[in-house]
Amino acid sequence: MSNSKIRRKKKLNSKGKALLTVLVLAVVLIAVIIIRIASSGKKTDPDNKVTIPSYNVSESAEDLIEQETVPSPTPAPQYDLLGNIYSSEAILIDAGTGSVIDAKNPDTHAFPASVTKMMTLLVACEQIDDYDEVYPLPRSIYDTLYYMDLSAAGYECDEEITINDLLYGLQLRSGAECCLGLAYKVSGTEEAFVGLMNSRAQELGMTGTHFTNCTGLHNEDHYSTVRDMAVLLREGLNNPKFREVFSTYVYTSTPTVYHPGGLTMYSTFYQTLNSMDFDWGSFIGGKTGFTSEAGQCLATAAVIGGREYIFVTFGAYDTNSASTSHMHSADAINTYRALEQAISQEPPI
Repeated sequence: MSNSKIRRKKKLNSKGKALLTVLVLAVVLIAVIIIRIASSGKKTDPDNKVTIPSYNVSESAEDLIEQETVPSPTPAPQYDLLGNIYSSEAILIDAGTGSVIDAKNPDTHAFPASVTKMMTLLVACEQIDDYDEVYPLPRSIYDTLYYMDLSAAGYECDEEITINDLLYGLQLRSGAECCLGLAYKVSGTEEAFVGLMNSRAQELGMTGTHFTNCTGLHNEDHYSTVRDMAVLLREGLNNPKFREVFSTYVYTSTPTVYHPGGLTMYSTFYQTLNSMDFDWGSFIGGKTGFTSEAGQCLATAAVIGGREYIFVTFGAYDTNSASTSHMHSADAINTYRALEQAISQEPPI
């Protein structure tokens, strides 16, 4: 073989080796890259040397929280429903949640008149256990009431009536003798009973309220707000006995010597209405009140669309003799009707 051929063969061998080396390095480099990419999604357990998949913990926790978080309650809708009412103070709330739907001067101190008796009723229901107990009304009650222009249920002095009769006489006929009878039965005196009323108001957060009597008799230091009275009525409706009495519109008392057939009483609120039911709902009950200083006052509860609502008004005055004599009831009916119309126009969820 000539020397030129030998030299060419050596050159070819050198090029082949170089090419092979490049290929090997390329394969190694690719393998390293693949291993790094694979290992970037894993971590090694230092004890068992087992590769464990790696997850983004913070993102997973956020996803879990989003899945398990309970949505907050939808706030009560706000409506403008009180623009044309007679009353100077008013509030409409959702009885279930306590949320205010609409209000007009809700925290203004005003005279509540006989709406006061809702607190008398609540305290009596909470303090007395035996509603069938007979309690003859003492003469001292009638001596107290003799010079006062207050409404009465119609029970006579020393008439042997039950606590139940007093509760219904208070609510349906706004009987002052029933209020004092319950106050004397629970506390011995009206003054001591009023102390319980004010204490209960403080417990309920009725910061705009102060009572001086259990009947609603006018006194400059006897005042409340419609917001406070809505809170009171909402609490009362949660008491079974209060709710039973408040939602009754006709009751016949226990037969006595003075009333052999019992004394049949109709709710003063019911007598301002044609019916407790209306096309778009029904009234649960109501407590009326009136003095010349307070005007017409009313606290009502009603059911509309399966939900319960509370509406309280103070200060409806008859400035026009031709106007309706039951402005407080007209305000309640018109406001509940407006609420129903507003609800029915809401788009479905």
